[in-house]
Amino acid sequence: MVSVLPALITIPAGPFVMGTSQAQVDLLARDDPVAARWRDKSFFDREMPQHSVRLGPYQIGKHTVTVGQYRPFVEAGGYADARLWTGSGWSWCQASGRQEPDLWREPLWAGDDRLPVVGVTWFEAGAYCRWLRLAVGLPCRLPSEAEWEKAARGTGVRIYPWGNEFEPDRCNTRAGELGHTLPVGEHNPAGDSPYGCAEMGGNVSEWTVSKFRPYPYDASDGREDLEGGAERVIRSGAWFKPPLRSRTSARGMNDADFADHDVGFRLACDVDSGP
Repeated sequence: MVSVLPALITIPAGPFVMGTSQAQVDLLARDDPVAARWRDKSFFDREMPQHSVRLGPYQIGKHTVTVGQYRPFVEAGGYADARLWTGSGWSWCQASGRQEPDLWREPLWAGDDRLPVVGVTWFEAGAYCRWLRLAVGLPCRLPSEAEWEKAARGTGVRIYPWGNEFEPDRCNTRAGELGHTLPVGEHNPAGDSPYGCAEMGGNVSEWTVSKFRPYPYDASDGREDLEGGAERVIRSGAWFKPPLRSRTSARGMNDADFADHDVGFRLACDVDSGP
């Protein structure tokens, strides 16, 4: 049986280094023809400049949310409860007629409760967080992309959650040629981040709350606003993505109503920082 309550890891307050430096881009491009093409096409620019960001304390899921953890939300009628959705999310839910995630009835993607839930839009991920908050009193939400990156990278400048070299045995990506998701924890602890967060370099990509905006990161500029269907930042590699997407600083984005077989999410929670 899968517990509805996620395992959470506390990330302490303090600064960390966010983004990618030109030196890291050149290092990647020296040994990887794909990275060289990315550099030539300015694909890395969305991750630059590298800069320092200070965050307060927070908690983040050790793993992504699983099928078994998401199932009670579906069975409790979460798709019919307007209280759980943003205004734009509720409009989308009603217009789409959605009652469960994409691929929910396909065994390869949802036939094992230990698999990461996929086929969820940003709207659905946020509604689940609000349902869990009401159901068990957990002050959960989606992480900002800064919170996600700090949890994946630590306070240093490591390129991947486990270090500076890509190691295919530490994550589920295109390099492994598996062709589908694995139950969460399959690459724990080999692929863990410095804080002990699992699979932040593969298996599924993950929604963050953040709207896609240029760097430097500034939480006060509206990028964390919940309303609207603007492009939202997606982090982490995934089972069919190239190794470059497994980097701690790699940024993707999709519209809030996007769903696919490689996109899920993990929770974040506020922490009382005291007086």
